[in-house]
Amino acid sequence: MRMRKLALQALALGGVFISSYLLWSYTSPSRPMVCMGTGCDVVRASPFAHFLGLPTPVYGVVMYGLLALLVFAEALLPDPGAFLRLSAAIVSGAGFLTSLYLSCVEAFVIHAWCAWCVASAITVTIFFALALLDAYRPEPRSATEGRTKSRALPALAGWRGQVSLSIVAVAFGIPTFSWLVKHGTPPPAQPGTPQALAERLVRPDSHWTGSSDALVTMVEFGDFECPYCGDVQKSVEAVRAKYGDRIRLIFRHYPVWALHPYAETAAEASECAADQGKFWEAAKKFYDNQTDLSDPALFRYAQELGLEMGKFKQCLGSGTMAKRVRRDFEDGMAVGVRRTPTFFIGDKMAEGALDISQFSQLIDHAFAQRGAQTPEASPGQPAQSSLLTPGLLANPGAQALSGFQTATACSADEASKPQAALIHTPEAKALFESASSRTRQRRPWFVDVRPAGEFAAEHIAGAENLPLDEMEKHWATLPKDRTLVLYESGRKPGDVCAAGRAAGRILLAHGFNRDKVKVFQEGLADWEKSGLPVEARHQVSR
Repeated sequence: MRMRKLALQALALGGVFISSYLLWSYTSPSRPMVCMGTGCDVVRASPFAHFLGLPTPVYGVVMYGLLALLVFAEALLPDPGAFLRLSAAIVSGAGFLTSLYLSCVEAFVIHAWCAWCVASAITVTIFFALALLDAYRPEPRSATEGRTKSRALPALAGWRGQVSLSIVAVAFGIPTFSWLVKHGTPPPAQPGTPQALAERLVRPDSHWTGSSDALVTMVEFGDFECPYCGDVQKSVEAVRAKYGDRIRLIFRHYPVWALHPYAETAAEASECAADQGKFWEAAKKFYDNQTDLSDPALFRYAQELGLEMGKFKQCLGSGTMAKRVRRDFEDGMAVGVRRTPTFFIGDKMAEGALDISQFSQLIDHAFAQRGAQTPEASPGQPAQSSLLTPGLLANPGAQALSGFQTATACSADEASKPQAALIHTPEAKALFESASSRTRQRRPWFVDVRPAGEFAAEHIAGAENLPLDEMEKHWATLPKDRTLVLYESGRKPGDVCAAGRAAGRILLAHGFNRDKVKVFQEGLADWEKSGLPVEARHQVSR
């Protein structure tokens, strides 16, 4: 058996192993992962970890598996010709280009390196180089191979060599894979240890507002693109107005890359604004305009905030703030954050978009624990905390606060959940027009997931309104036996259907048929541009 073929097969089998391990770990961001660096979890949490609704390693498994079959087939056939060699070169070439693109993404977009991804990129690069050499300068056959009667002998030898190599690979791969599965560093599923909380919940340079002498500290882990984080800001502002300097508010970054492609850059932009003394102004601006956090929009917001643009652009373009944002993210993982928004108030952790009354209960409880009166407490009367569940975060096994854990939150696990199919304007138009030929009970149902005020201003003719923040409570009002088309405005150049996708995941989680839940990607803007009917100033009743 020629050594070049053995090397190609060894590389292909190694690639299958690497891709299989990545696929196992990517199917859930909470699984432990062995990584010879600090960027594996960051990369697998990014939006590039999935393509066309599938984990990216799926394509690696398919590619390396196909390469292994091509090499094996060439060894098996007595006279395979050039077709198999060229096929291996073309397939590995496509893999090489894809790996080059993903490596650039890690370097210039995510600003983190996954050791397994780098190993896969090196593997496919070496395979591609050897495959090119094999395609254009194949190794000469021996004199024995040139005799017709003896052609099968080297092929048989090659077949045996490939089988032997495969047996060795399986014998080595199975125990190695088993070891990797059982080891690694899992993201903590519960709030962290007392040491982690003491060292990583708040950093000396964390952004804060309020009084440094406040008895109660509220820490928010947020994502500027998460719609639930945007919704909860009104409650946060109400809390700040109610308690004033009696509390201290701290903000930490926790961009959910798997769902929000603009969140990382927006977080870095806020840090660049902080360099010019305007972090809180930038945070408010980004939350108020979270449907458009593209680079041009961030530059526009910076200008509106009065930032020195040359310094801001240089800061954002250099990626120098990526380390700061990633540190916040890793600190969040260490103390138990899995969703945004997540709040730590006193010794309690709460997930999701809380309202002012829930915040008040948590804060009043924290004051009561310190023997202080709340603004509502009369002299001699401690604050009431009967709705609160005991349990200190200092206990590594403590759970998030019961009763304050809501479904209205963003998490990386959402990316691994079933996703509704995205449709474009021609498909949405065809569904809309098909309604005229069907009875009302069977026709497609267009659902506007924007807030009621935006829906009332204008919406697709005949559409219903069920805002995203009400979807979890009122999903049962939607029919399961009809095609549902979810949409939003689509008027911003950013992520124009994030709310629609989130609503789709909620419906699929509650048993709706995936074939009947669609997300209209372009939304109302393209609908109106196409001359399709739009209604305004009223809501259609159910």
